[in-house]
Amino acid sequence: MARPPLVLGTWGAISRLQQGPGKWTATARFRDFDGVTRKVSRQGPTGRRAEDALVEHLRDRVRTHGSDLTSDSKVSDLAAQWVTVLEKLGRAPSTVQQYKASLEVNVLPALGGVRLREATVPVIDRVVETLSQRRGPGAAKTARVVLNAMFALAVRRGAVAANPVRDAQSVRLERKEVRVVALSEVQRLRKELRAWDGGKDGAGRERTTDLAPVIDMLLGTGMRTGELVALRWTDLTLDVDVPLVTVQATAVQLDGVGLIRQERPKSDSSFRKLQLPDFVWKMLVRRREAAYSDWVFPSSTGTLRSPANLRRQWREFKLANDYPEWITPKSFRKTVATAIRDGRSIEDAGGQLGHSGTDVTRKFYAAREYLAPDVRDVLDQFGDDE
Repeated sequence: MARPPLVLGTWGAISRLQQGPGKWTATARFRDFDGVTRKVSRQGPTGRRAEDALVEHLRDRVRTHGSDLTSDSKVSDLAAQWVTVLEKLGRAPSTVQQYKASLEVNVLPALGGVRLREATVPVIDRVVETLSQRRGPGAAKTARVVLNAMFALAVRRGAVAANPVRDAQSVRLERKEVRVVALSEVQRLRKELRAWDGGKDGAGRERTTDLAPVIDMLLGTGMRTGELVALRWTDLTLDVDVPLVTVQATAVQLDGVGLIRQERPKSDSSFRKLQLPDFVWKMLVRRREAAYSDWVFPSSTGTLRSPANLRRQWREFKLANDYPEWITPKSFRKTVATAIRDGRSIEDAGGQLGHSGTDVTRKFYAAREYLAPDVRDVLDQFGDDE
């Protein structure tokens, strides 16, 4: 009866042969990754040294094919390989930073010492549930995304037969009611912002907040704050019949680097050209005439403006003018989405915001429609006897 073939990437018994004084050869049958079993040899001054050289060569040969992971490898070993793959995929630096942070803060402390064969669905379930309770659903959701990608790599490299994360519990983010700024409130807000920008701070100095044009841009486009502050004048086409802004970058804060313009937006669908409404076009033309920086909405010193500083300035205005706590710069993005949905369609709203589909737009950006469909003709049948 023929011997069963070796498993891919493994070798059989090693034999030693002395071929002369101080010259030994170690040989083994190795089943290569093309399915062919080959004899592989290495030499050394002693039998032991020859065998050690052969084993080291065979292990290197396995690593070359990316299959040095086994079911006995630890999750920390898998994580190290996954990070290398992640960095080669060309993902946005901010995404890589977010995933690495989740790995270091949440995933490895919980699973780093666990063997891959021990990482079963119940084990993943417990980790996700614990993170959701202790760190919040957002942190648990990101950790689950990281784990899913890691174990997909483990499957591809033959370390596990199936991805346990796929069958583990999903993380449900609490859906809060979408709140938008009413039109009458928007009009009052814009006036008060202009007055605020033209006023003085508590120390009697003229303000340099420049909030009014920023909020106008948010209301006229639905852009993200990071996308807005990353705009350069070269991203705008103003001297045409239909003025446009091209959203192709965002501002991100990277560890060890600082604030930068990331030369790609949040996602592939976020790259878009937006047609500018008249009130925004007029504001931008005025700004261009007085521009002192390559940035459309720079900091007071002409550098890339920090989204965090912009939000802080907004909070100061909001507190001083008695606006409700829930109104944030993101609220204007939701206000835009709701207005476009009501005036056009949910598809147009999603396209304007840079969403890949309408699910996110519908769930998290457009205010709920409380008016039920008009079914009066159907219901009138119950009153036909009158």
